[in-house]
Amino acid sequence: EDVTILCSIAMNTYLTMMLETGVLHCDPHPGNLLRTPDGQLCILDWGMVTKLNPELQVTLIEHMAHLTSSDYAEVPRDLLKLGFIPENKADLIADS
Repeated sequence: EDVTILCSIAMNTYLTMMLETGVLHCDPHPGNLLRTPDGQLCILDWGMVTKLNPELQVTLIEHMAHLTSSDYAEVPRDLLKLGFIPENKADLIADS
């Protein structure tokens, strides 16, 4: 019953880490996410953490905004800026 709530909390927590603090826990599998006896979310194993630079944070926010507003024409450019499309293929995104 509280799985849905904890999943929402986990998603919110990871988005906050990524978009607000710029610090991201990089190993979010079920073994590292624990429900405490009082129903709280506990994130374990902080051995893999990365710091996101502010430019990357802005690009991620823009990408999410394009997805949520159905502005799909901008998604290929976002993926290029995020590094999912190699720079030498940038000319091909105009055709997508």
